[in-house]
Amino acid sequence: MMSVPRLPNPLPALRSWFVLAAGTVLFALSLLLGFVSKSYGAASPDLAVDVELGESRAPVLSAGSLIIHFLIGPPAAVAIIAAVSAWLMWVAREPMKSLAFGSVTAAGWLSSGIGKFTVARLRPPTDAVHALLIETRADSFPSGHTAFAASLSLAVILVLANNRNQRLTAAAAGVLFTGVVALSRVYLGVHYPTDVAGSVFISAGGILIWLFVWNRLLFPRLTRLPRLARLARAGN
Repeated sequence: MMSVPRLPNPLPALRSWFVLAAGTVLFALSLLLGFVSKSYGAASPDLAVDVELGESRAPVLSAGSLIIHFLIGPPAAVAIIAAVSAWLMWVAREPMKSLAFGSVTAAGWLSSGIGKFTVARLRPPTDAVHALLIETRADSFPSGHTAFAASLSLAVILVLANNRNQRLTAAAAGVLFTGVVALSRVYLGVHYPTDVAGSVFISAGGILIWLFVWNRLLFPRLTRLPRLARLARAGN
């Protein structure tokens, strides 16, 4: 009986319990930031940033922020993850990269959902910030859009970049992309600055936890599945 060849691991082989501890601490500190920020209520010190932006908006920047809002909102985010994962699986014939990319992005993004449910922070007061979108739910911390941008960027760096130069380029582009998305959320008046900052931290914490789970539990089992090995061979 032929043995199933082991597929390469597309993610950093971080198996140490320190990785799990670091991710858990970062995740917990992110939630603490959310609770502390929430304790100020509508009088949060960083509300001044929203108010100042709300009083000096430019039509072009407002339109750009609204476009970003819809282009990487939840339905579009799911479509992006599905499209890239499907391309890696069925066109590039790299099933491990497909599973790694999709799971890393989802792990970071869904971490923000846990934060929203746990912290339940009210959005900035609409009248004070002249918000361009009406958001009434208690889900301000963290920003899901920013969390998705950060998670997508980290997935590209960890999974798709193949060498040091590509990783540096992806990191620079990811910082710019995440920063623009974060600024757009504050610019629209739907998030406090602490919301978007917390998004990056909580996503990174969630991804660190996922790297531990992937390397300890999932990858050793996935790499032995004949179907994945056959799919990978078909692309060679």
